[in-house]
Amino acid sequence: MNLPSLPLLLAGLAGVTVLVLCGCGKGDSGAIEAAPPKEAASALEQAFDQAPAPVRDEVRQVSEAMRRGEYDKAVMSLQAVKEQSNVTLEQGMAVHGAMVSMESQLIQAIQSGDQNALRAYELLRALKRN
Repeated sequence: MNLPSLPLLLAGLAGVTVLVLCGCGKGDSGAIEAAPPKEAASALEQAFDQAPAPVRDEVRQVSEAMRRGEYDKAVMSLQAVKEQSNVTLEQGMAVHGAMVSMESQLIQAIQSGDQNALRAYELLRALKRN
């Protein structure tokens, strides 16, 4: 039986180690980044541009509230849009993106001491549980 020599095994092990370590760099952590509120609001409006007029009006209210930083109004309007029947996949994804963006914006505002943001964040969390 012909076994590989120890130096050959060590060289192979060293090569595999180098390959593994090169793949473990400081690249993308895989974290999902929320779109800024203005972008999320625009994506939401685009996703619902063919929706019935009352739904489009609600989406416009969400978008404007997000752009103005009217947290409570944005959260409540976003929940109303989320609960609409016949929401397409694209629309559902836009709603989810807006919610993630809103949550990120609220957390940043809370860290700055904004009590309105804290109240809206608690409301958002309560709505998520239901």
